[in-house]
Amino acid sequence: MNMTEIERALRELRLSGIAETLSTRVMQAQAAQQPFLETFAAMLQDELDRRRSRLTERRFKRSGLAERMSLADFDWRFNPKLPRSACFELHTLKFIGIRPAKSP
Repeated sequence: MNMTEIERALRELRLSGIAETLSTRVMQAQAAQQPFLETFAAMLQDELDRRRSRLTERRFKRSGLAERMSLADFDWRFNPKLPRSACFELHTLKFIGIRPAKSP
């Protein structure tokens, strides 16, 4: 399969994230002599990143909000009593524990 056929297959499979970065990833892999699995993992991550980005963008458009704000953009002068460090800590979601699966 040549690059044109691969790109056509990626479009047919709707893997636009991989299709968008394929040539760059191939050049990087050749230059660094990366193992196949490392290169393949990077391409899969490209696809996941693109899908997350598009999902976030769709959700923002549906929200009807006028502008996109993040916690870093928050005006802390609005309420100086808010515990700023606690808000940032909460944002990390570290309080969610990962429980190991129970064996049968």
